[in-house]
Amino acid sequence: MTQTVTAINAIDAAIWLDKAGGTPTDISGSSNSVSIPLTQQLGPFRNFGSRWPKRLEGGKDGAFRLVITYSTAADEALDILRDWFFATEPGARTIKVYVPDKNVGSDVYSAEVRIESLDIPLDSGKAEPITVTANLLPDGAITHATNAT
Repeated sequence: MTQTVTAINAIDAAIWLDKAGGTPTDISGSSNSVSIPLTQQLGPFRNFGSRWPKRLEGGKDGAFRLVITYSTAADEALDILRDWFFATEPGARTIKVYVPDKNVGSDVYSAEVRIESLDIPLDSGKAEPITVTANLLPDGAITHATNAT
């Protein structure tokens, strides 16, 4: 097989997250990384005389794990996520991750998500910016499509 010539990187990936009013907001400028682990339940079984297990497929799950820069500006990633976490009824919001960028033809992963956790580590011995992690879990399916707009 020949070596690929279509490899990409994540430098221009775009992360869009709804604000409380449902307005999609680009939080890429205050985000360092996003991980989208996708999992599928497998049910192994083995019958008499079989040395190797067979597996049936079951439910699917995933998450959106964000690493963001702690910033003090309104409508940046931390402001939106923190307000969402502390809301009386946080609810589900839409997230969209565009790879390698938000141009037509890019991959887009999207879901309605709920905020599970927000980790704000504070260390007085570090000079670099504080990096906050957030774990968003899907409330329904995670979808993959090709960006058409």
